[in-house]
Amino acid sequence: MTVPERVAAATKDPVYQARPWPVLRNALVSYMNTHRHNGVQGFIEIDVTDALRRISEAQKTLRIAVSFHAYMLHAMVRALVLHPTMVSYRHKNQLVSFEDIDVLTPVEKRITDGGRIPVGYVVRGAQAKSLAQINRELREATAADDITTEAAVKMRRRFARWPRLLRDLVSRHAQRNPFFFKRLHGTVILTNVRPPGFANAGTVLGPTVHTLSLALGTITDRVRLDANGAVTNRKILVLGAAGDHDIIDGMIAARFIADMTRIAESAAALDDAFLAECRQLAAGDGR
Repeated sequence: MTVPERVAAATKDPVYQARPWPVLRNALVSYMNTHRHNGVQGFIEIDVTDALRRISEAQKTLRIAVSFHAYMLHAMVRALVLHPTMVSYRHKNQLVSFEDIDVLTPVEKRITDGGRIPVGYVVRGAQAKSLAQINRELREATAADDITTEAAVKMRRRFARWPRLLRDLVSRHAQRNPFFFKRLHGTVILTNVRPPGFANAGTVLGPTVHTLSLALGTITDRVRLDANGAVTNRKILVLGAAGDHDIIDGMIAARFIADMTRIAESAAALDDAFLAECRQLAAGDGR
């Protein structure tokens, strides 16, 4: 190929497809634009072998879905109760720690064309809710009717259509005012990046908008030694974490991670009391 031919080939219009920009993404862009500049990221491994076994047993006993996501959300909240700094926010010259732990987390919802999209849902006052209650709440949020009629979705759609300048002003106000931020986004976020069928260890988490952000990654098989020194196969969850270093110091984060790991690995919440409460909640619904 001659030089003129190579130049012509390089400048030829590329083949591409174009579709309209999804307007709802504007809300996410404005949210992420208010990320905390002094954030730090890390990765954690948690042995969830016992929890997965008990979840499987509970599902067979109850004949209802028991969400692993709900289980990890409950474990996170139990640890946050012990370390309130992890969900504290600066407001002017004060450090505000809310009594309620409101967890922003994604649920898949139906849309009018039959598809499903992830929607941010806030579990309010999660510290006062049992695992059975959280599991039921997330199941109901996922199974709810078409999202286009929900007040929160209507508000998000209106916000997404605002001019960027106005959206940025609202987002910056939320960043400076934790009381307003809590109403919009809760006090902590637990997201999920566990693609079905992906067996390699991995997770990802970008800049944090909350004081603390956690992302559930994949669950992989790992060979470990048990208490007797015998080789055993364990299920290991990879967890991504990001925190605002302006508020969270390393030792505080380490203690929180240690407690969350201990709580999640113990599977203590998946006991007979959990089964009894699930039955009670189902009976109250007439199921």
